[in-house]
Amino acid sequence: MILTLPELITPDELVLIKRLAATVAFTDGKATTGELLQKAKNNQQIPWNHPVMKEISAVVMQALGRCDAFMGIAHPRRLAAMLVSRYQPGMAYGLHVDAPIMGEPNHVRSDVSFTLFLNEPDAYQGGELAFETGSGESAYKLPARSAICYPTGQLHRVRPVEQGERLAVVGWVQSLVREPAVREMLYDLSEARDQLVGKEGTQRALDLLNKSYFNLLRRHAEP
Repeated sequence: MILTLPELITPDELVLIKRLAATVAFTDGKATTGELLQKAKNNQQIPWNHPVMKEISAVVMQALGRCDAFMGIAHPRRLAAMLVSRYQPGMAYGLHVDAPIMGEPNHVRSDVSFTLFLNEPDAYQGGELAFETGSGESAYKLPARSAICYPTGQLHRVRPVEQGERLAVVGWVQSLVREPAVREMLYDLSEARDQLVGKEGTQRALDLLNKSYFNLLRRHAEP
């Protein structure tokens, strides 16, 4: 499931993240890419192990933690990695799947990816985050402060930036629930349950939804 998260961070948090990122020299994005994707990736980044990322990560993780939609779809167990990416004119990232294992020396499985947009869409041309689907591509270019999350195994790319600068926080979390299909079922059950809360004559349906939700989570969660 691909899920957008409008206004994930506050205006003050956006200012803080951009101020912190501005204090750091960006490095070649190829430094954290395997051999197979060296030709596909052309961007710059603040890598996950840079000291400033500790502060940025704390801000973003706090925002994700208060976002019910993200918590409902991701069931996060721990952060796998987070970095700040920058695309300038001519830069792009070809079709790829994010790494399944991240972090050194303590390896973490990556289950859910997210991109937090830091620039407004009219600040750059191109640069859409595009996902491969069975009928072509679906592309997203969200307002600053908004984010999108998706299964880490989803094929995707960043289209070439033609003008301006695309700045974003990109991160990956390990989920308590390994299977994307199960996470989606849990999310749907939770949404259906919320639709019934407070409506007359729905208590039996709510009881059954709660039972199914908790037993499905109990069966598949890996604390």
